[in-house]
Order: sequence, then structure tokens, then C-alpha cells
Amino acid sequence: MIEIRALKKDDNINNFSSGNLELDYFFQRFAGQNQFRHYIGVTYVALYKDEIIGFISVNSSSLLNKNFSKKLPNYPLPVLNLARLAVDKRYQNQGIGKKLLKFVLMLSIEQKNRFGCVGIVVDAKVESVEFYEKLGFFEIEREELIRYKNTTTMFLDIKTVEKALQKNSPLT
Repeated sequence: MIEIRALKKDDNINNFSSGNLELDYFFQRFAGQNQFRHYIGVTYVALYKDEIIGFISVNSSSLLNKNFSKKLPNYPLPVLNLARLAVDKRYQNQGIGKKLLKFVLMLSIEQKNRFGCVGIVVDAKVESVEFYEKLGFFEIEREELIRYKNTTTMFLDIKTVEKALQKNSPLT
């Protein structure tokens, strides 16, 4: 059974290895700092037998409505930013990333109901774009923030999230 919960200060994060040095470095060096000292994001971990096998970091953000909805106003709109997602290399291709993403879908609904959220945004690495496209994310323009190098900004609107959680979809 896989449990997903917020990172705790005393979690052992040193054995985690996704095979991506940048993601591993973020997790081991900045995830706790961002969550417990700076309050700029929260990292959730997937646990199997008390071992961290994956993580996802999120924060609240805003996005200018440039080209993704004619129905929404053209000023900064609240979104849930999916900052990082990684699975330990020993557990990759077993659906752990999808479970973490489903957890984020539920967080976005909670954010919508509590203080507003029009969707989820992610700056996807080149090798992850196809993964997110299969789940319904689509590329958008994101000029107001400096994007990470070699990433594609992608968006999933909250109505698609709600539909996905109500029925069997690629997202769930």
C-alpha cells in the first residue's frame, strides 16, 4: 500500500534516487528548506513500507490569461503550480508518478473550493512533455515569469480536473 503525505522534517530523504541529478538535488537540498523555513512550497512524498519512493512539490501561483480561456478575465488567475515530480528509479514505470499526480488533482480541487484555482500549471522538462500531454495538459504561453531552461509550460484547467476525478480517465 502506498501512502502519500506531506514531507516531515525527520524523513530520511538521503536514499532517494530518481536518476535525475537535478531533481534529486532539489529534493535533498531544497524541498525541506522551501517547506519548513521559507514557506514557498510543500513537498508530498509517496511512501512504501516507510521508504520514500516518490515526491511531488507544489506551490500556489498565478498565471495571466493570455491564450487558454476566453471565458476568464485577463488578469492574474490563481493556479496550483506543480514544481517538481520524481519517482525513485527502482519504482519507475509502476504508476507512482500517476498516483502523485492524482493527489495533486485533488489538491487543486481543494484549493479551488477554499480560495480559488483555475487549474494546474507545470513547466515540463522536454522528456516529460509527452507524459503530461497524454494526461490532457496543453502548452501555453507564460511570459510573466522566467521559465526554467528547456521546459514547456503546460496547463490543465480545473473543469478537466473535476471531470477526471468523477470518471475513469487517463488522469486517474
